[in-house]
Amino acid sequence: MDEPTKVNFPRRAAAKARTRQRIEEAARRLFVTLGYADATMAAIAEAADIHITTLFTHFASKRDLAAAIAVTAGTRFEAVVATHRAQGVPVLTFWRNQVVRLAHAYERDGDGQINLGRALAGEPELLPVWYGHQRLQIDLMTDYIADELGIDPTVDRRAQMVAAMLVAGGRMAFDAWIESGRAGDLVAENERLLDAAEAVLARGLPLSRRDGI
Repeated sequence: MDEPTKVNFPRRAAAKARTRQRIEEAARRLFVTLGYADATMAAIAEAADIHITTLFTHFASKRDLAAAIAVTAGTRFEAVVATHRAQGVPVLTFWRNQVVRLAHAYERDGDGQINLGRALAGEPELLPVWYGHQRLQIDLMTDYIADELGIDPTVDRRAQMVAAMLVAGGRMAFDAWIESGRAGDLVAENERLLDAAEAVLARGLPLSRRDGI
């Protein structure tokens, strides 16, 4: 007897993907405006204009939804990196623009944006996803740096060390700003840290291709 033929429903799958995207976007808006703790699943369903039962068919919990948002952010960052690499944008120029853009977002969106980042980082069940996102950033930046230098990152670990320094630097500036009671200028703090990182790299690992490196 012949095996039953598996039927694909591309329109149904596309509709499901659109609904999932709408849910994630609504959740992220509420996480920013209300904070992670105060954004209920009922409020998210209402913001996404769906029944709460539909919401739970896509995400079993708010933690699952927050994790999906982090994964989506990583996918988008990967696409941004690929585009800038293809355009030949120098790696430090790219990273500076990304960090400063994020600093402006934190300053502009106020408590909501800050609470979102801190809540996601502080959720024990989300720690693997959070660290995975940071790991992805480091890996992508490692490849970006290695390509610009013309080195093999699996043999020469300097590119990975620089990538880790850049990713950690953004976090350092944010933490210093929070500890100061947000009294300072987060954008300027990031600029100062990036200037310092570039000075260190210029002495220890110039980010320019050299013959025989």
